[in-house]
Amino acid sequence: KVNGPVHYFSSSLNLQFEVCEFLYTLSLCYAVILQLFSGGSAANSTRGRGEFDGSYQDPFSRFNKQNDDPFAEFYRQNDGPFSNQFYKVFSEVFQHDVDVHASDIEIELNLSFGEAAKGCTKEVPFSAKNLCYSCDGRGYLANARKYVCPSCKGAGKVSMYPFTSICTTCRGFGKVIKDHCLTCKGAGVVDGMKYANVIIPAGVDSGDTIHVREAGNSGGRGAIPGSLYIKLRVASDPVFVRDGADVHVDKKISFTQAMLGGKIEVPTLDGKTEIKIPKGVQPGQVVVLRGKGLELPNQAGYFGDQHVRFKIHFPLKVNERQRALLEDFAAEEATKEQSFFATGNWLYEQLSTG
Repeated sequence: KVNGPVHYFSSSLNLQFEVCEFLYTLSLCYAVILQLFSGGSAANSTRGRGEFDGSYQDPFSRFNKQNDDPFAEFYRQNDGPFSNQFYKVFSEVFQHDVDVHASDIEIELNLSFGEAAKGCTKEVPFSAKNLCYSCDGRGYLANARKYVCPSCKGAGKVSMYPFTSICTTCRGFGKVIKDHCLTCKGAGVVDGMKYANVIIPAGVDSGDTIHVREAGNSGGRGAIPGSLYIKLRVASDPVFVRDGADVHVDKKISFTQAMLGGKIEVPTLDGKTEIKIPKGVQPGQVVVLRGKGLELPNQAGYFGDQHVRFKIHFPLKVNERQRALLEDFAAEEATKEQSFFATGNWLYEQLSTG
């Protein structure tokens, strides 16, 4: 009981520490940017509000002379953990291009109990965005005229000094097309159907999700296709009842089989198998078949057990011969019960002698 809460609490502290460290880094970055834009000198800081001498001094002039990345120059001129964190955060956030992904798709897939237990391969149809057949996903025809992007002037990137990011107008290509494909209206994709061959591992259960990368909506105009998420729904079975990796089966036997014992066939996930009925088995008694259960997807090589629960069936009608035999049996059982009660029973002895 102690290990759980302590472990959870320590993880919570670690998360809080990481968040505080990140916020502290951002605050330091903000302080540096504020200093850069304010000139960073004591003279400038003492100037009265509203006073402006008409001159302009580029706060980043000491970086411009290098004709280089201002963040890299700041990193070279400053040492210590702060400069490392500053360079890491802002160079990664503002200067690296980010791949454009198409949207993901979520669908549901119904499986039978047997398909989920043993695994299978399913062809799954679903509605999705497909690459335009007229322009092959470009958004324009092959002979369409290309123009230099007016936003980035063909560079593919735009800058709000000192930050640089991918141009949103041309999406980094540096060119724009004014004559879009009439079929897809320049999107590069059209509505349609997709089919995915999905391997269902053995032992999946309702609520499990299968992730198929780049099988979702197609990405027009150079975007990366989205993912396909398949949520599984497993039907119940008339014979087997699942409990994690274990399965449970009820088996009816006659009252004579219960008394005398014997052998009987029971269904398993691999077909029928013969098991032994213990003599004098009681209603609800369970026989466990080791390793006859399910194999879980995240525990390869491990199989659960099958639990066979006996249900004793008593006949509603008997013939005269059967009745006579049962009456003789009942009389004999009554005699045994009286003998057991009379012999060695302290209460019976007290009543008899008293």
